[in-house]
This record gives sequence, structure tokens and C-alpha cells, in this order.
Amino acid sequence: MVTTEAKRVQPRQPNCDLETVLRLEQANLNCFPSLMAHHDRSWICRLSPGSSARRNNSLNFYDAGDGEEAEQRLDAARARFKRLTTQFHVRWTPLVPTDVDQVLNAQNYVRVDETLVLTRSIWVLGDTDLPDGYRLVKVSLDEWVHKFAQVSGAGQGDPLSAGHQTLLDAHSRAAVELLCLVLETEDGTPVAALLGVVDGDLLGIFDVVSAEKYRRQGLAYALMCEVQRLGAELGAETAWLQVVADNQAAVALYGSMGYREAYAYHYCRDPQP
Repeated sequence: MVTTEAKRVQPRQPNCDLETVLRLEQANLNCFPSLMAHHDRSWICRLSPGSSARRNNSLNFYDAGDGEEAEQRLDAARARFKRLTTQFHVRWTPLVPTDVDQVLNAQNYVRVDETLVLTRSIWVLGDTDLPDGYRLVKVSLDEWVHKFAQVSGAGQGDPLSAGHQTLLDAHSRAAVELLCLVLETEDGTPVAALLGVVDGDLLGIFDVVSAEKYRRQGLAYALMCEVQRLGAELGAETAWLQVVADNQAAVALYGSMGYREAYAYHYCRDPQP
């Protein structure tokens, strides 16, 4: 998921219990593995030097009660990123211990890019109804990334950009079921794409995109219906996705499909990069 530098944000209360937050954060961890990881009790530094993806280059928390020696442990995590010449970010979720949050405030970390985690039951959504003139195909991850790049504006046969290569590399390491879906015109031109990740009873939905001149035709809706149908067949019961809070069009689309906010997260940027 590509984000932009958004206005500064403040922590907000979740609409679900912390056990649900933990399950979804663990699913996110499984969906997009980093190159390296360092565990400090329930704190995990996710590191992928050379990648700009903050989800893979950030300190993450998985126990709201694990706040002992917060300042010293944060300093150690920051030093670990510095050794690998990677900018240090903290991923703030409702699982961040209070002691850690106090240190972040005291050290003037900048809170940016509020993102919503939305969920819904994947039952009773309905069958997939494709608009006329399109076909839906399930492809390999490698083929999907290349078609996803085309939908995003790359030319057919162009080499992958650094960002798309990172996407391919990360999902290639995921030990979960991938649903790589593409909508094409009758002549085989990819015009919309979506990636689903099934992890137990959870279906994560990523990288929903439609080519600019094919938008507002119901293509994203058709892909959402299909990935949820396939996810249900594989045993998933709850679908979840992430959307930047300021992306009002996407929030409205998912809201119309029954998705509701479970919790929000943001990044805390080191004030001394």
C-alpha cells in the first residue's frame, strides 16, 4: 500500500478489542514479510534495507502491556536501523504500550499518515457480476505484479520499478495463500487488479487498483466480490483491508460494501533522521 505524507494525527481509540487488533496485526505481519526481523520480547523491528515501504521498515508492537524500559529499548531499536542506514519509524497501533507513547511524545516524534483498518464478514456479499467486455483471471504472483504494474501505468514489457520489485519480493516470502486477481479486456489488456491473502479465517485485501480510464465502471467492486468468494471457499470468514484515512473515495467505496473501521494506525517518524 502506497501512502503519502499526510497531516499530523493523534492516537484514536479502537472500535474493537485488543485481541482483534492483535490478530489483524499478526495477519499483516504474515502477509508482507520483511527481509529481516529483530525480536525484543513483544517488540519486533521489521527491516528491509533499500526498500521505502514503512510497513517493512518500522518498529512494531504486539503487547500493550510490554512497556518496561521503554526509552532504552527505543534507543536500541533506533540504533539498529541506523546501523543499516534505514530511516527509523514506529508503527503506532492501539497495541503500543502507554510508556512507549509517552516517550514518543517527549522526544517529539512526528505522527503522520493515519490509516484505517476496515473489516467485514465475507458472507452474503453476493456473486461476482462482471461488466460486459471483461474477463477475470487468477494468475501467478509474478504475472500479477507485472499486470499490476501495467494497470498502474507501466508499459507492457517494461522492467519492474523498485516499488513493484519490492512488492514481488515481499509477497514471494509469504507463507500464506495468495489470490492474485486481474480484470482484462477481451483482447487481454489488464485494466484492474487486486491481491488477496488468506491466513486462517482472515482474508487480507491489498493493492486494489483500476486503470485511470476504466474507473467508475464497477471493476473494483467486481474484484472485491470475487476475492471474497474465493476467500470464503478457502475457509476465511472475515475480510480486512487498509486505506489511508484521507482517501475519501476509497473509504466511501468500502463503506458501501459493509466495511467498518476496526482501528486506526499511523507512523511516528524519528525527529532526528
